[in-house]
Amino acid sequence: MKFNKILCAGTALLLAGSLGGCSMKFGTKTEPKPEAVIAEPTNGGDDSMKITYEDFKKEYTYVLKGEGIEDDTAESVAESCKSDRNTIITYLINERIIMKKAAELGISTLTEEEMNAVEEDYNSHIEEQIEAFGEDADYGTADPETITDEQKRERGSKEFDEYLAGCNMTRDDLLKWQISSAVTQKLIAEVGKSVEYSAAEESFLGYEEQVKQLYNDSLSEYEQGGFTSVWVPEGARMIKHILLGFDEETQDDITANRQKGDDEAADKIRAEKAAELQDKVDEVQKKLDDGEDFQKLVLEYSNDAAASSMYPDGYVVIPNGVAYMEEFQEAAFVPEKIGDRTVCVTDYGVHIMIYADDAKVSDEQKKSFTDYIYEQMKSTEFNKKMSEWNTEYAYKIDYDALRIDDPADSST
Repeated sequence: MKFNKILCAGTALLLAGSLGGCSMKFGTKTEPKPEAVIAEPTNGGDDSMKITYEDFKKEYTYVLKGEGIEDDTAESVAESCKSDRNTIITYLINERIIMKKAAELGISTLTEEEMNAVEEDYNSHIEEQIEAFGEDADYGTADPETITDEQKRERGSKEFDEYLAGCNMTRDDLLKWQISSAVTQKLIAEVGKSVEYSAAEESFLGYEEQVKQLYNDSLSEYEQGGFTSVWVPEGARMIKHILLGFDEETQDDITANRQKGDDEAADKIRAEKAAELQDKVDEVQKKLDDGEDFQKLVLEYSNDAAASSMYPDGYVVIPNGVAYMEEFQEAAFVPEKIGDRTVCVTDYGVHIMIYADDAKVSDEQKKSFTDYIYEQMKSTEFNKKMSEWNTEYAYKIDYDALRIDDPADSST
């Protein structure tokens, strides 16, 4: 969990090449000794659940180096660093509790298959870091073209290890984080067994009814919220289009006239420019009549090709919708049957439109959304358990040593 989150954050670690040799400044007071216990359960638990300052500092230094922070008391970063310290101690406490509960349930040891998956993921992340450090390394006056991949990998591996050493860490620590994450996922799954899939299905139906109500109450909110993946009204259509767009200057002129209330002038410019595009419209229409693939022509002619490629099945257009320009909205319902085409002109250009299909939410989409709800329900159940377990163990935290606010102190 932490290993993935921190290493996949990406660019922050690219600073490592210049930060590898820096020293960190932690506050103005004397730091606790490495073996000092800064958090421990007051109700039950054992020594394995205690957290030392060394445990904390290792992770905190790793975060600071990744963020390029040398002095955590600097005014520009003091508050964010305090938040990081609070997050890290909370994580460490939760991690101790999770490992304890997983052991009690007999799921703290990974199977051979699970361990193989962890190591595969771990090795992949390590390679990403070696590559990043190797690419970002300072090779002095050497011609970059002469630096081989093998040299980059050797240098990247060395600098990555030096970076970890600066945090008093090794790669083994990262592997432990990865294993901890895997055990956490097993515990989440175990706790989630109490959640029935039927509850997610029922929740989806309830959500579907809410979306229908939103559609009746506010078309604009329904369309803007992307709820067409949950439910679409009867008569909704999938529309594909090829946009023969006006040039930027023309669009600017049209917009300027609209803004000053001269729609007549804007419509005149639009009509003139649309007429100039008629030959190209005829060219595209003939190709479609000859059976050429619509999507192929989108890529060849449309000024909206990039956006259209994100919606290969077309855009959902609902009856009386307000998301599209009025001309486009009206034209979408001109074709009488699937496969029919029409043409309309908007302030963006000339649209060659095809009624591609009736819009509907597929069973696969419903299943995918229900699965998402199910996972959220399991996460919610796990969070409830974590809250119970935190209360059960009642951790005592040395807030002063960590330089974070004690929530029991009203002055904070």
